[in-house]
Amino acid sequence: MARFEQLSVGAEVIFDGTQLTATAAEINQACDISANTETLSAAGAISLGSKLTNVANATGADIAVTLAAPTAAETGLIKTIYMTVRTSHNITLALTNVVGGTAATSATFDAVGETLVLLGGVGKWIVLKEVGVTLA
Repeated sequence: MARFEQLSVGAEVIFDGTQLTATAAEINQACDISANTETLSAAGAISLGSKLTNVANATGADIAVTLAAPTAAETGLIKTIYMTVRTSHNITLALTNVVGGTAATSATFDAVGETLVLLGGVGKWIVLKEVGVTLA
């Protein structure tokens, strides 16, 4: 069983024989969801590293978004795409780099609250869950 002790600033931390090297700022960044959130409200690419992407369509037309294949840095990353704003137009995500769920090639968000949850895999995103999103 691991034992934790209070350490002074700048102290070396060893856990199970491995030196921990993350700074407090890096740990805070990794744990702060607001620092890992983006909002996409126009056609374009969803960023790879964001854990939460809010998609919003207040425009007068449907918009298309893309998501590149995960790199080694995103392996194991759980990415949530959530629709926050919709007028009468949709947002469509091409599923070029996504596997799982169904054999869909696109995901359409057409109502506030619709959600797609993905897991970063080796070269592909894996569908973990979808809520209301139309996969076609």
